[in-house]
Amino acid sequence: MTDEKSAPLWTSLFSGPGESRTPPAPWYKKEDGCWKGLSWPVPACDEEPWEERRYIALDVETTGLNAELEKIVEIALVRFFFDREGALSEEDRFSTLINPGVAIPVQASRIHGITEADVANAPRFGDIAQKIFDICDRRVIVGHNVLFDVGFLEKEFERARVGAGFQECADTLGMAKLAFPSMPSYNLGKLAFTIGLQSDAQHRALGDALTCMRLFAASIRILTEKCRS
Repeated sequence: MTDEKSAPLWTSLFSGPGESRTPPAPWYKKEDGCWKGLSWPVPACDEEPWEERRYIALDVETTGLNAELEKIVEIALVRFFFDREGALSEEDRFSTLINPGVAIPVQASRIHGITEADVANAPRFGDIAQKIFDICDRRVIVGHNVLFDVGFLEKEFERARVGAGFQECADTLGMAKLAFPSMPSYNLGKLAFTIGLQSDAQHRALGDALTCMRLFAASIRILTEKCRS
């Protein structure tokens, strides 16, 4: 549930009109404990071939926008890779509701449809933190406005006293703005429809993660061509 992914819904609720936002980078690496944005084509052209790496599409739904104060109420993780012919291959997926232990604001439920009744019997994040860590371990994290989702996940790991150790993530929002310039919208679902991708994006974690995975594949193939130009 991120800015460009859910806009204008979240921004209309929490942001002032005309508020400027820093454009997202297409790729990030952790340096000295902070995420540093990388300019294209460094991630795909100057380092380990992207086709040989392992990825995980991440999406979270939350009680709000501030990771310091708010909690995750749903998480989806889709592990994927590219086969020898370069075809996108889904490895496996994990999705679950999470009991945040706090009230879910009405304005948040209006976006993702998740209520306190839905999560009443769901696990707490701490109960599944190690499982989530194991699923994500040594993967490039992929998300649409990825630092939003990663920020929440890192904060939940911190609360659970589990070291996340994420070192690299790719932002399909930043990638898509380079690969598909001048689109009428970079909302995840609308963009997928416009460029002809199968879309499950409905402001729920698993559908958004699957759509994000397909957008990553479509974007990186176009951007890799720029390495040769």
